[in-house]
Amino acid sequence: MAPTPATPATPAAALVPAPPVYDDVDAWPAWIVQAMDRMDNETNANYGGYFKRAVDWWIVFERSRGWMTSMKGLPTDKRPVEVGNWLRIDRRNLKKIPVIEDENQYATQWRNWWEALQPDWRTFDEDGRLEQVGSGEWGALDHPGKNGVLMVLLSLMWWRDIATSQTLHDWNHAARDVAWTIWQMAMANDRYVCS
Repeated sequence: MAPTPATPATPAAALVPAPPVYDDVDAWPAWIVQAMDRMDNETNANYGGYFKRAVDWWIVFERSRGWMTSMKGLPTDKRPVEVGNWLRIDRRNLKKIPVIEDENQYATQWRNWWEALQPDWRTFDEDGRLEQVGSGEWGALDHPGKNGVLMVLLSLMWWRDIATSQTLHDWNHAARDVAWTIWQMAMANDRYVCS
């Protein structure tokens, strides 16, 4: 049985800064170093604070799972076609961004995939957006490694790279929810977070 995360006090919990994540860089596996090179540098400043926190909490999440990885990935139901294509063709080059022909279609598919990854206990607000409240097991989403939550972060970056005013507001909501979710999953193994 997977650990159960603590219930957050408020939806603003996505703003909680991660503990120091760079204390043990020398111990990071090569795939983590490569992912961080793609996701956490000054050229990525336009991704904003929620995305930065998501990346920092992702390091805490991966560390709490012992940096393990597996060949099995996240469920593919409703996943954007571009994610599957990238995994088959370009996955060794994290800086390679797939061609996304239709921004609105990709945004819709990404949101549908993200919602499909959520456990049953997650709820939606009156606008149809996931609420950042509740607790329970994370199921298939609690998936460390290079085929796990990393794919959510990379594919979210690809959306931001093409986002215009048509989908940028939705991207910001998605980044906030991803940050909250990764924070919750990291804290589920909190004995590792503070060690």
